[in-house]
Amino acid sequence: MRIATPHWAAGAAAAIGARPAERIGARGARVLGDPGLPAAVPDQPVPSSAEPRTAPEVAAQALYGALAAAASASVGTALARGVHQTPSKGLVRVLGHRCPKRLERR
Repeated sequence: MRIATPHWAAGAAAAIGARPAERIGARGARVLGDPGLPAAVPDQPVPSSAEPRTAPEVAAQALYGALAAAASASVGTALARGVHQTPSKGLVRVLGHRCPKRLERR
């Protein structure tokens, strides 16, 4: 589902963008491009009244199942169970896999 900016918010943003555009134009600065672009209100898509094809709860459960299956395939079954149901050795194993990867990203 695509999230659209409410019309009132787009109008407020255009009003805010219009002030600097007017000041720049009043000072006689050379502007490359359309100086009225910050003050333009973008076209809003027409909201559809159609119901989602899949219920959000079903999609969330499917996503959780896919993530749990991927986690259990890569680390063992420690992530497929809840944290409270996993033995300490399993949690340490998961941390041992995650920490070096996260440290490499930094």
